[in-house]
Formats: sequence, structure tokens, C-alpha cells
Amino acid sequence: MEFKRERLGEVLVRSGVLTDEQLSEALASQEAEGGKLGEVLVRLQIADAETIARSLAEQKGLEYTHLTTYPVDRDAASYLPERIARRLQAIPIGFKDGDVILAMADPLDIETIDDVRLRTGRQVVPVVTTPSQIEYAINKYVTSADAFEEIADLAAAKDEEEVVAIGDEDVPVVRLVNQIIREAVHDNASDIHIEPGPHNVRIRYRVDGVLHEVATVPVSARAGLLSRIKVMAEMDIAERRRPQDGRIGILIDGRMIDMRVATLPTPFGETVVIRLLNHEAVQPTVQDLGMREHHRAMLEHFLSKPYGEILVSGPTGSGKSTTLYACLQQLNSVERKIITIEDPIELQIEGVTQMAVNPHIGLTFVTLLRTVLRADPDVVMVGEIRDPETAGIATRAALTGHLVLSSIHTNDAPSALTRLSDMEVAPFIASSALIGVVAQRLVRKLCPACKEPVKVTKAYLSAFRVEPGEITARTVYRAHEDGCDECFGTGYRGRTGIFEIMVMDEELERLFIAEAPSEAIRVAALAAGMETLRQDAFLKVCAGITSLDEVMRVIV
Repeated sequence: MEFKRERLGEVLVRSGVLTDEQLSEALASQEAEGGKLGEVLVRLQIADAETIARSLAEQKGLEYTHLTTYPVDRDAASYLPERIARRLQAIPIGFKDGDVILAMADPLDIETIDDVRLRTGRQVVPVVTTPSQIEYAINKYVTSADAFEEIADLAAAKDEEEVVAIGDEDVPVVRLVNQIIREAVHDNASDIHIEPGPHNVRIRYRVDGVLHEVATVPVSARAGLLSRIKVMAEMDIAERRRPQDGRIGILIDGRMIDMRVATLPTPFGETVVIRLLNHEAVQPTVQDLGMREHHRAMLEHFLSKPYGEILVSGPTGSGKSTTLYACLQQLNSVERKIITIEDPIELQIEGVTQMAVNPHIGLTFVTLLRTVLRADPDVVMVGEIRDPETAGIATRAALTGHLVLSSIHTNDAPSALTRLSDMEVAPFIASSALIGVVAQRLVRKLCPACKEPVKVTKAYLSAFRVEPGEITARTVYRAHEDGCDECFGTGYRGRTGIFEIMVMDEELERLFIAEAPSEAIRVAALAAGMETLRQDAFLKVCAGITSLDEVMRVIV
């Protein structure tokens, strides 16, 4: 495919993206400060990268491609070395009828097309994408490709089982592991899953609560990859039959990232899950949780109490720790002594005394809680109530002049009372101590740049098993199927909470002491004005914050 030699500015003016005056401004800035014209336009906020790329694609009759969702062929990507791909801002992504498909930020760059044609010996089919998408694909498919091959060669040269201790001197595996972690941090992943199978090792990241496959590693590289991680986490590299736990601290782009590492034995080797903890993350506030004004006022009322117990409930990954940290930020002042007991410390808060559980040396929640209560605290945060002894001590502490915050694993707010009973906390004690319960989930927020409106009809709602009265808006929004550059092709960007807040009143106390079933407690809470998780979620659908697809993924 050949193009008439045109300048980028001419094409963008002809397509209506730029005016002649804006082009002149951009060219003057380019002459003064340098850089490519597309970069200058983005820097001056005259046009965004995706608008430029889509306009170029339309003007030249080319396809616009999202590399975050495109099934890139690693063999094709390997045609260009990393430094060349970065210089050309281009990456081969696949093959079509014997030709190589080349993703380009500037399809008018005929020299790059000719260069790739000569290097590959194939005709080039250009497709258009943005510079950030090119950078993403190079990091994902090219940077670690050489390391994959070198590790595979290393394992092939030896018996795989002999490759058990890979140290810093073995650059390929070190580079590969660092690249896996670095990509996860850049993608704002919360977890890395490394899962061996019969033919390869699958690598997945959990981003905004959803797992995405990002790479596969040859099975011959399995032992070296896992051994490197276990060495970093100070685990026993010779032990492959039992689960192990470890920790890694690493500096990524100037940020200290703490990681919890867990291994599990499987028929195909050990699977590894790495939880990423960014101690330098922005500290959340109550205003950042995504609560509606009504719910935020209720939580702030809870926190204004001088003593009592506040519980945050929900399954793993529902944002309980974030809510607890936001509460601590609200309470943090020079007049209060705040002590936390955590497993692990996920975020460091200045002015708060934070302690980490370490069962190996006898520092359990119970032993630390007993010690903390002798240290004259005003506020105590217990990361999680897991056992009857911790539940009993925390509840009694709330009756003796301490404000106690903790999390508990239940599906909704009323079930927290039943859970306390199950953990042998006397109902008359728990009912006197408990201020309220915050139940929550996390849902992904729609990308504001590409979300699509959907007209609300009975047929549309019935597909989600939603009653017409539950959605009051005439139009709601859904995620764009292909997403955009702003959301890396997912249609979603960031997460927010949905909440159910139960206030402990006299009627609930009476029912709890009478050992009423959880459903009776729930009916009474609803009668007192409690809004359910489902109700809060649908209000956020109506507000265009999230989608019905996402809500129904999280709430049955």
C-alpha cells in the first residue's frame, strides 16, 4: 500500500481536526521546542492523540486499532528490536495473507513502512493507533521477548528441574520478573497471577477487580521464573509440595512497592499470586469513597462517636481496607491516639501508630490487641475480626471508652450481627457496643471518554433481571465494546464503592438480644430506612457512573 507524500498537518486540516490558525500555532511551537507534530498538538491541548489517530485512519482508509485488546502475534512483534520499534513508533502485530500488519502512530511515515518491508521481506499493511498504545505494546510484547527466549534456551540447555536457583547474575529471568512487576504497577494491577499449565505458564493481572491475561511464558522457563520470585520473597526454593508465603519490597519508578507472595502446588508446578501494595499511594478520604451524600453523612456521624464499634463488611476485594483507612484519615488529629493492628500494613499514615501481625513470632491479632489496649489509645483499628477471641476483646474494648474500627466477612450489613453471634460474642454485649455496619462492594466506573448511552426499555431491563421501578432514568450508559485509549480498551476506568449502611437502633438491639434470624433483622433495618447495596448500585447506574453489566457482575 502506497501513500501520496503528505504532511500530518495538511491531513488534519483537511479532516477538520485543526484550523489553519491552530496548525500555525503548533508548527511555531514545534520549531521552538522540537518534537513531532502529533506530540506538540497533544501538549498544547489542541487535539488528543486518539482524535488525531482516528482522523488519520479515516482520511487514509485505514483501520484504527486498539492494541490493548488486539490479539498481537508475538512472532510478528519480534521482527523489530525494541530500540528500533521505539524510534519508529511502530510495532508489527500480526500477518494477513502473507503480509505483515504494522501498527503505526504516523501512517504517513513512508520511510518506516519501507524499513519494515526490508527487514521482514514482506509487504506491509499499516493500521493506525496512538503513541501510548505503541508504547504499551512494546512494553508488553517486545521488551520481555528476548528474556523469554533466553530463559527458554537456558532451560533447554539443562534439565528443567536443575534450574532452581536463578540469581542476579542470570539477566534474562531477572529482567523478565522485573518487567512483569513493572507492567503490573503501570497497569494499576492489584494482583499478579502466575499459573503453570501443561504447555505454558499463563500470566494474568487483576485490574479494577477483573483478571486479564497479559502474557504466556514457555513451560521450559517455568522453573527459572518461579525460583527467581521465591528467592526475592525469601522462600524455600527447594520446597515445591507445600504452600508458602513471602514478601518482596522493590522500587519501581521511584515508588516503593511492597508485595505479598503466596505459592500453591498444582499438578503442573507451583502457581504464584503476588498482591501489590503501594505504600506511597494517595491516602483516601471519606470523600473519595464514592458514597452518596446521605451515606457519607451517616458514616461521619458514626465517626463522631467517642466510643463504640464500627464494622465494615464485605467479601475479599470489596474495598474494606480503603474504607477503614479513609475513616482513620477523618479521625486523625493531634488530640487522638490511634493505633492499628493490620495484616499487612497496606498504607502508612503519618501520625498513626501502625502494627503488623506476625504469627511466626507470636504477634497475632489477639496478642497485639491485648497489648494495644494497655497503651492508652483513643481509637483502635483491627484489620479483620477472624476469630471469637479477637471479636470478644474488640467488642469489650468498644464498651470501655475506645472507638473500635474493624472489618468482617459477611455479604450484607445485617449478617454482621449473626456473624458476631457465631463467634460467641454475647448479643447483649455486641448490641450495646455496635454503632453501625457498613457493607460494601466495588464496581468499575464507566470511562467518561467513551461510554455509550442506552435507552431504558422493559426488554433491556429484563435481560438483567431488573424490575422497571428499580431504574428511574430514561437513559443509562454502558461500556464501549472496544473502549478507547483513556481506558486501555476496557470501557472502564477506576472503581467506586456501593454501600449499605445499617444504624444500630433500639429495635435492632431488641431483635439481636432475642436472637432473631438474620432476615428479621434485615426487614427491621429496611423499615428504619436502610438502603440495600442493590438500591445504591442502581442509583449509580442512573447517574451514569457505572453500568448494569458491571452491577450484575458484582451483585446477584
